[in-house]
Amino acid sequence: MSAEVISPVESIKMLCRNSLQRSAQFLLAVFLLVGSASLMASDNSCHACHRSALQGGITHRSHGLGADPQGQQTTIGCTACHGPSDQHAVNPRLKPDRIFASKAEASVEDDQACLSCHKGGAVDHWLFSEHQQAGVGCHGCHSIHKQTDPVQQRTEQFQVCTGCHQREAADQMKFSHHPMAEGHVQCTDCHAPHGGAMSNLVAASINDTCYLCHVEKRGPFLFEHEPVQDDCSHCHLPHGSVNDSLLKTRQPLLCQQCHIASRHPGTLYDSGRLNGRDINIIGQSCTNCHSQVHGGNQPESSTFRR
Repeated sequence: MSAEVISPVESIKMLCRNSLQRSAQFLLAVFLLVGSASLMASDNSCHACHRSALQGGITHRSHGLGADPQGQQTTIGCTACHGPSDQHAVNPRLKPDRIFASKAEASVEDDQACLSCHKGGAVDHWLFSEHQQAGVGCHGCHSIHKQTDPVQQRTEQFQVCTGCHQREAADQMKFSHHPMAEGHVQCTDCHAPHGGAMSNLVAASINDTCYLCHVEKRGPFLFEHEPVQDDCSHCHLPHGSVNDSLLKTRQPLLCQQCHIASRHPGTLYDSGRLNGRDINIIGQSCTNCHSQVHGGNQPESSTFRR
């Protein structure tokens, strides 16, 4: 079978076409290199290299491209936090305009990038919060490159907080505890992580915070137990205890810290009185009779009995 003979004219045409293609590719490469800085205006160009941020779900949250979970188009992209980073677009070896330190090395500058958008409301007290004073910044708790931020999820927040708060994690192993590890109570039910009016609590005082759930203890009562109205933590521990009902000390020793010489003899109800089956130490101890220790409205409530 004879080979196909190509005329000199066709050879010249093919050579010209190949030259034009190579020239077009060269011009395109030059255009992309020179114009890469202008391409940075579109956050899609970031994802050309940073695929992990895209795959991690950032485009499905309010930080990133595309639509948020409510279907609203978002306008906050990579450059909103990291800056235009024109030089980084030209040469990826150069750092972006703004980089965020590790979670253990948060800085005020890092927080300002967040606070430029997140203003008012929950962050009003940020500058006076314990987290800020301890050098824990926004990204020390929040993960914005994930589809869902763990610290904002009821079932995952406890793990994030106890990454630092180890004592509170240990309290969950005690006999009596608020069910935080189980996910029924989360840290932000009581604490304001961005700062609050008192001790970073969500309410104005310890008692007001406790009353958000334990409303039956609020009162007002005709007969009030003064230490109860003063501060719940006089008797209770907030996270966990080895005693019933989150008590700081077992009864009757807890009660006798105040009631050492009134009505009942000032007897130390310790293990030495167990053999006598003293009612003031067995069972529920003082609350066998004084069951309304938080106060009441009946005549018997004058001595906090039912």
